[in-house]
Amino acid sequence: MRSVIRIAALIAAALGIQYFCIAPYRGNLTIGAVEFRTSTAASSRPAHAIPLAQKNLHDLADAEQSRWLDPNWYLLYGANCELLGRWSEAADVYTRALRIDDRPEIYVGRGMARLHLGQISEAEGDLVTAARFNPRVLNEVEGELHDRVALAAGVR
Repeated sequence: MRSVIRIAALIAAALGIQYFCIAPYRGNLTIGAVEFRTSTAASSRPAHAIPLAQKNLHDLADAEQSRWLDPNWYLLYGANCELLGRWSEAADVYTRALRIDDRPEIYVGRGMARLHLGQISEAEGDLVTAARFNPRVLNEVEGELHDRVALAAGVR
């Protein structure tokens, strides 16, 4: 009976180490590699950016289970969806990220994705929220939308 309990304890310990230590560590390594490739893809021409973004999404999907509470995972996933023109998926991922954290960059990402989807009023609301957090967000918005966002956010 003692040996069964010991074996069960060892199995539980091994599973705990895998779940709480190894998987998060590998997830951190993945996030670092994907951050580098995402910045490279964002500054590359489309022929080079598309394969990088696809690889990033694949790697992020593999790391999702260990990073589901990490807003950076969602920001990277959304940014790579944007690189591929998958605006609806990007907006959905940013919405999921907002359930975890209230960062201005998440609102900016969702706002820009919504702009590409033609959801102007929703995008404006997100950009206003982001500008209230960080007025420099207005540098990413142009024209009439810039003026409306600045006025609604109380920023000039």
